[in-house]
Amino acid sequence: MKLSPAVVAMLLTVFMTVGLTTVSSCGDILRFPSTITVHDYVRLQSTLSAPLTAVTACVRMRTDEAHSGTLFSYATQRYQNEFLFFGDTSHTTFSVSIQFSGTGSVDLQVLDGMWHLVCFTWKSSSGDWKMYTDGRVVGSGTGYAVGRSVNPGGVWVLGQEQDSPGGSFQINQAFRGDISSFNVWDDAMTDSQILQLLINVTAYRGSVLDWETVGKLVYGEAQLYRVECEISLGQDRCNITDDEICNTAYNNTITEPHRSSEFVPGAGDSLICDNGLAEGWYRFEAHSQSVQIPEGCVPEYHCGTQVPLWLDGTHPISSQVAVKEVCANYGVSGNCCSHRTQIRIKRCTADGGNVFYAYCLSPTSGCSQAYCAGNQLPCPAGHVWGNEYGKCVNETPSITENPVLHPPVINLTTWKVTFTCEVKYDKDFDDGARFAVKFLFDHVEYPEVNDATESPLDPTKKTVELDAKYLGEFVLFGTHKWHSKMGKTVSCLVHAYWKDFKHKKSRDLHSNGYYAGIKADKTHLEIPEGKSDTIKLHSTVPFLCDDKLWFHENNCVIDIGIEVSDDVTPEIDCAFQIRATNWNPTTLRAESEEKTIYATQDPIDGDRVNALVFKIFPNAHFHHDIEGDFVPSTYSGYTPDDIHVEVKTIDGGQPGHCKGVTDPHYTTFDGKYYTILFLGEFLFYKSQERNFEVQVRTWYCGDRGATCHCAVAVREGNDIVIIDLCHVGWGNHHYAYPKITEKTAGKEEGILSPGVAVYRDATNKRFEIFMPSATSVVAEINKWGIDVHAYAPATDLGNTLGLCGTWDGDSGNDFTQRSGIVTGDENEFGNSWRVPRGTSLFDVACPEIDPNATETVRSCNCEDGGNIRCRYDENAKRNTLRGINNEAIPQKDSANLQCGGTARRSRRSTHDVTFYSDDIDESEGYVFDYGNNQPPPPVAQWPTPTLQLTEADAVRHCREAITNSSISAVCANLGVDIFAPVEACVEDIKFTEDLGIAAAHVDTMKASCTDIAYQNVSLYDVGDDGVAVPPMALRDNLCPADCSQHGDCVNGNCVCFEPYTSADCSLVKGSPPVAMFIPNHGLCDIRRRPCRKTSIIADGLIESENLTCRIRDVKIENGLQTIVPGSDQLTNATIRSFKEVSCALPRSPLLLGTPDDTEGTIIYGYRISVSNDGENFSDELLFTIYDSVCQNCTSGPQCFWKLNTCKIRNFCFGDGDPNPNNWCQQCLPQLSNQTFSERPLNLPPVIVSPTDITKVNGENLTFIVVANDPESRPVSVAVTSANTHAIPVNGDQVQWKTDHPVGSFVETIKASDECGASDAQNFTFITMDCPCQNNGRCVPDPNMPRGQGHYVCECPGYSGQWCEQEIDECQSNPCHNGTCVDLINGFNCTCDADHLGEFCHIDVDDKCGLQPCFPGVLCINVAGGFECGDCPEGFTGNGIICEDVDECALDTTNDCNYVCENSPGSYRCTCSAGFVLINDQCFDIDECAYGLSECSHLCVNNDGSYTCDCPAGYLLGPDNKQCTELDECDSTPCQNGGSCHDGINQFSCSCPLGWLGTLCERDIDECLVTNHGCENDCENTPGSYTCSCPEGFELKDDRRTCQDTNECETSYPCTHICINTDGSYICSCPSDLVLQPDGITCVVPASAVAPQESTQAQETTLRPSASATLGTNTETPQDCRKSDCPDKQLQECVEVGGNYVCQCVEGYYLAEGGTMCKESTVYDATITLAMINGNEAVFTEDGLGTPGSPEFLDLVLLMEEVINAAYESSDLEDQYRDCKVNAFRQGSVIVNFDLFFVEDADLSSSEVMDAIFNSLANNTLSGGNGMIVAIPSSLQVSSQATTATEQMWYNNPLYLSLLCVGCAVVVTILIVGAVCLLTSPNRRRKMVISDSTVAMNMADMNGKAEGIDGPAAEDDKY
Repeated sequence: MKLSPAVVAMLLTVFMTVGLTTVSSCGDILRFPSTITVHDYVRLQSTLSAPLTAVTACVRMRTDEAHSGTLFSYATQRYQNEFLFFGDTSHTTFSVSIQFSGTGSVDLQVLDGMWHLVCFTWKSSSGDWKMYTDGRVVGSGTGYAVGRSVNPGGVWVLGQEQDSPGGSFQINQAFRGDISSFNVWDDAMTDSQILQLLINVTAYRGSVLDWETVGKLVYGEAQLYRVECEISLGQDRCNITDDEICNTAYNNTITEPHRSSEFVPGAGDSLICDNGLAEGWYRFEAHSQSVQIPEGCVPEYHCGTQVPLWLDGTHPISSQVAVKEVCANYGVSGNCCSHRTQIRIKRCTADGGNVFYAYCLSPTSGCSQAYCAGNQLPCPAGHVWGNEYGKCVNETPSITENPVLHPPVINLTTWKVTFTCEVKYDKDFDDGARFAVKFLFDHVEYPEVNDATESPLDPTKKTVELDAKYLGEFVLFGTHKWHSKMGKTVSCLVHAYWKDFKHKKSRDLHSNGYYAGIKADKTHLEIPEGKSDTIKLHSTVPFLCDDKLWFHENNCVIDIGIEVSDDVTPEIDCAFQIRATNWNPTTLRAESEEKTIYATQDPIDGDRVNALVFKIFPNAHFHHDIEGDFVPSTYSGYTPDDIHVEVKTIDGGQPGHCKGVTDPHYTTFDGKYYTILFLGEFLFYKSQERNFEVQVRTWYCGDRGATCHCAVAVREGNDIVIIDLCHVGWGNHHYAYPKITEKTAGKEEGILSPGVAVYRDATNKRFEIFMPSATSVVAEINKWGIDVHAYAPATDLGNTLGLCGTWDGDSGNDFTQRSGIVTGDENEFGNSWRVPRGTSLFDVACPEIDPNATETVRSCNCEDGGNIRCRYDENAKRNTLRGINNEAIPQKDSANLQCGGTARRSRRSTHDVTFYSDDIDESEGYVFDYGNNQPPPPVAQWPTPTLQLTEADAVRHCREAITNSSISAVCANLGVDIFAPVEACVEDIKFTEDLGIAAAHVDTMKASCTDIAYQNVSLYDVGDDGVAVPPMALRDNLCPADCSQHGDCVNGNCVCFEPYTSADCSLVKGSPPVAMFIPNHGLCDIRRRPCRKTSIIADGLIESENLTCRIRDVKIENGLQTIVPGSDQLTNATIRSFKEVSCALPRSPLLLGTPDDTEGTIIYGYRISVSNDGENFSDELLFTIYDSVCQNCTSGPQCFWKLNTCKIRNFCFGDGDPNPNNWCQQCLPQLSNQTFSERPLNLPPVIVSPTDITKVNGENLTFIVVANDPESRPVSVAVTSANTHAIPVNGDQVQWKTDHPVGSFVETIKASDECGASDAQNFTFITMDCPCQNNGRCVPDPNMPRGQGHYVCECPGYSGQWCEQEIDECQSNPCHNGTCVDLINGFNCTCDADHLGEFCHIDVDDKCGLQPCFPGVLCINVAGGFECGDCPEGFTGNGIICEDVDECALDTTNDCNYVCENSPGSYRCTCSAGFVLINDQCFDIDECAYGLSECSHLCVNNDGSYTCDCPAGYLLGPDNKQCTELDECDSTPCQNGGSCHDGINQFSCSCPLGWLGTLCERDIDECLVTNHGCENDCENTPGSYTCSCPEGFELKDDRRTCQDTNECETSYPCTHICINTDGSYICSCPSDLVLQPDGITCVVPASAVAPQESTQAQETTLRPSASATLGTNTETPQDCRKSDCPDKQLQECVEVGGNYVCQCVEGYYLAEGGTMCKESTVYDATITLAMINGNEAVFTEDGLGTPGSPEFLDLVLLMEEVINAAYESSDLEDQYRDCKVNAFRQGSVIVNFDLFFVEDADLSSSEVMDAIFNSLANNTLSGGNGMIVAIPSSLQVSSQATTATEQMWYNNPLYLSLLCVGCAVVVTILIVGAVCLLTSPNRRRKMVISDSTVAMNMADMNGKAEGIDGPAAEDDKY
């Protein structure tokens, strides 16, 4: 339906009349926040599918902003403003743009906070366009964008203008308010159609873009909500949804203060009439605050009307719509409610939380009737109503003082730095005043700051804090959140207003300002060259780097980088550092260290001005755990460009130049020229300003009496550098090479000060000694000697002495003598400056210390570009134009090593040497001619005597030499007098007749030329980079020696002609160097230096990359050399001077290893040759390395052993030196000079800890046992008593954790050193009751030592030292209206009848006082009870119980794109764990980078999380976070009893004595290394050694010395009579028997028996048992088969050695009488074996687990043998009878055995064990059948002995079987042995016969003495 214009006009009139021109909106509504950002917008999921040539676009919008914004924009790739309806924050108008063509600005009249319908129509064909507001045309035009069309494929965005499709927004174009019903049609609507849209929201749906169906993507803080559309024309306007009521009422606010019930209109006042009020929802406001209809009778003629309408009843306290009645008072007496009308009321809450009431009002029935509102009288102009005052007050609160900005403070609890703005308002109660606070930075507001600042304030809270995090630039995950505000002045701006009148603000109230940034304590420095000044920076704001205290205290610093030209050099580095902990809250600054700034010394003229430029701080942020978010560092992104520090360097003048050249001609600092020809030492130049001097030595140069410099020495402070040619003497000058050495005075480290440097040129003939004071000395070597040039800093002007004269600008006083007298005689002058013999810098080995020497400083070149260079000579510039720029390393003067701090403290260890380096000059001193007998200087004449040269010839030659120099022309052009050296050149030719000396004077001219060119800035050229540099032509032609006439000088380098080479083209290619000698006779003491390099003196050296040394190893024994085949190797070579090259050497075998593990070397050699090209080598020279501890070498390989030293396996040790592997052994040459000896004196450690240890039950106590060892050796601590309380010891820490009854016990604790010396103390462990009463808790007193019984009490509810006093909580009268009852740690209140509550503080009728409603819900006391209002937003319930609404349960109740997180009453949008929400996008948090992981070691970030990892040597624990160290000791890697010490990814073994190696796997051969003390033979054993004796001898108790074995007592080998001899024995027979050929057996002679008896006698030998057989051993034993044994019950007849004898049964032994058996006392025992016969002890079932197996039997025999031997050599020998092995079991090998003692033996188990312990030698028991290694601690002996009856041997089947097998084996062995003995042709017998045997019948001895075959052979003799 199309409406006619007349109808449209009529409708508009109707709408305006009935009040319906206010446009509302419904459906989807978008709300854009009032705080504008570029992140809040809505993108529509639609585009154009075809071009538009006509368009209508309508949108409903509402905004109360004062400026316009962009309603919608449509952007394509071609046009970012394809279709745009926009405004910006600087205008109140809108315009439309189609493809950048604009309509012009139109005032839509919509910036009033009301809903409006805004439309735009356009036709391409005519260009007609219109803009509508609420159906009215507010702008139009024609001819706009004719012929254009809106293109398809674009992006629709609401609330922002697009500068690229979908993005590139600008903050000033954002829209603030509500948008709805945006539709687009493809035609231009008519006016009537637009009106239809106004009348009915859903009249039309967009044909191109339909608001109801289009998808909406909401970004940032924009919100989407929905209002159902139920309003249509003519409908009841109060029938709207509850959600819309409050908004509608708020928009229909009636503001009329005269409606107050207190206002009575006067005669001239117009009466208010509401009969024209349109029906609808309204809100009343007076004095800018919500008011309500009065709840009681209002008299007639009040409220500004005649008939007032008032509310009969109360307003609802819930938010539900309530139906109430209003009464009209017509003035009827007694009837205040003459007429009633129903109205609806709803309780609403505004955005600010203020409550107002919405009323559905209808027009009154007549005029002069009006609704009352409020009860305040209208205020006069300039005033408003003050509720708290009950009267009108000034329209803004009165403030007489400006606010105060308090300085920043740092809080290490909240981990924040804050500024505080305080409002100076004189009221402390809330009178309705409010204060809007903004923080400003240089008077500029930043929204991110004030949006986050808690404001407004009120009189009860007049301060607000600014978090200093907003001062730092914040960039997170590529998103820039805000800029740095450092370097600005922080202030706060306050506006005061009344809370009910927000629109009325006070004037601007500005606080004081506070500068936040970096400041310098000085802004201007003026520093003379070579001097310095200091500067310090400070931060005015404290800062944080993290929220961890340890990080804050240790690592939180800011580095302020600086840039400055190289005229200024800061000390240490190019940055100032300020630590966070430097903050001083009193001075309000955190200061940097004071930095010294140096003005660089240089020879260039002029003052210069520089500025310190400070670099930008990098972006930095950290995760704030308390805030749960990232925060920037305060200084992030700050550029302290507002720090102005100007540095002016003041030129001190040009340096002085003094020289002495050739033979020698001197030129003083003031230019005086003279010549002296003296031998000796002279003071060349000395400064009186500081301790600096130069001395020179002269020698004869040539054979005509001329002298030249041959050495120069320079001292500054405590440093001396010497360049010396004099050491070879003039006669050998062709061998001369410069020795460059250094000395120091009183320096512990023995090295030169930093900044002292020596440089060399490419020819290695020119050297420069450069000192930190910028003083330099140049030494130029020529064939005659050394030319010396000294360059003095300007500070020495007027302060010089010596041959260089008195530098003061007056050459007339230069000949000032040492006495101070000026002379005119140059010789007298020269002699006065001789240095007394023996006092020169050359002669004095130990210079006196200069106490005033200045410490060298390290300064930095901080030029722009980041090329930072920090050195100790950076504050002084050298003249690099001289070409002397390669660093040379001086060697240490060996004599200087013995001085003071540089003296070596030990000859033994290289680690004890302070200066241990190969850069030592060890050459011997030389004889110097001091000139004491020098004849008068010669007088030269023209012509010269030999060559007949005339003066003219000399002049011509010198001038030609200078002229022909490649640089002469350049120098002449620079204004240099190039012929100045001619005079000296002519004199030198006159003396020497050597025309070649002219070259030296050419060099003098070059030196003068380079000095002038470098110092005179006016001569500089400008380089390609714009930097001024010394003359390029000079540098390009400055070649050494003019290339020796064998090449061209090109760009400063020699291009040599073929076949020449080298820097000066003086050598021929391919020529090998000529090696002459190695200094110090080719010797190197490994104790003085490492011997890893050596100098070679050679001719023809060329410095090139191919310079190489060849090394061949040489073994040296007894002076003989043997080259090791295949040992050739090439090493690096380094030029030291033109005749000296340094060769790198391989590591020699000296001092490698120790005597315990290897054979050493005490002298070794290398044959060394050198090559220039790596192919052609010189002849070889021998280099010998030796150990001076025990060797004395004089030359070459000839060395001799020093007395009183040890040479142990070719290792040298001095008297008293310890074994490196065993401190308990020493080199004691008086005992043994080839092995170590046991340390004779070792003092035990002493326990000094308190021995009474006290704790309370439940306490875990750890204390340290302190033991002092007199030799400072390591001490181990152990509990040596029974330790029944299981107290562990870890190192020196004792841990007592177990609980015990109150009382004490004693444990013995022993402290031992490595040699076994120990101190044991009884420690008393005392358990005490906690003295704290009343359940108080004992806490160790932190101020007292642990374990000494010192405790303090923690007393909840009590006080006093021991919690003995109960605290009366009633003392503070906490019960307001009741009686207080004290309780333990609390109280109770008993209230009176009128009060209740915890503190009796609530009136009994105040039911709301008990807070019965849900927190935050309004409570109203009503008769008999209370009522609760609505639950807070986000909750549902009855007001008493409110339950949280889970907005996250449904997508429709939240607008989160990722994760919704419900919270009480609300929700928040967030991301999954491991992500952070930024601008509605989730970004991964790198937990590893920000320290958020819980990984103990390594962290690996991944998407949304992280994983932990561990470095090598660690294992990730079950929590997958903590790494635990792998205990490499779990695998028991240490062998042979070594102790394993676990480390990080490694372990180490502490080896027991006798073992070494990484795993203790290598046995130490003590027989080879140790002075074992064996009298005869030493046999190495695993981990130890044993001494042995010759046959017939045995070891004494000391186990080292030998004694004779009395075979007659131990084994009784003879059948009858045994006679002991020294080392042997002799058998004899009674007179009636004869000795058999075996020398042992006696038989009846054949002549004395019958034939059959004789045979029997010869076949039967009688040998009694030593212990178990009956009868004596002096006669033939009886055959027990023929007669019974004496003890029939306990004896049995057994065969022994072919005889049948009586023997006691198992468990019994033969008594002293020899006839009866006694019962044995039996002890059960076990022991564990580690090794058997040198092999690891291994148990197997079929071996040691099987009785009768060979392994079983062998070990049984061995064990019984060694156990018997142990007891037979012990104190228990008389009581011991035998042993028996029962079995073996697994556990290495565990042996079970029985020990048998005499019947009445009463032995403790420890006594029984001690016999075995005492026999263990290094845990070893040895016997004839082998040896075993036992574990001593495994030996166990039963404490209760048993009798044989209880443990009978014959009851053990195992033993019986073993016994049978054993007997069989023994019999077999005896038979085989006898056969071998009888058939042996050469039996060894001992023939030592004592004197007592002489009287015997020798015929009886023939069997043993001579043997069967006759006399003993020589081999058989002992």
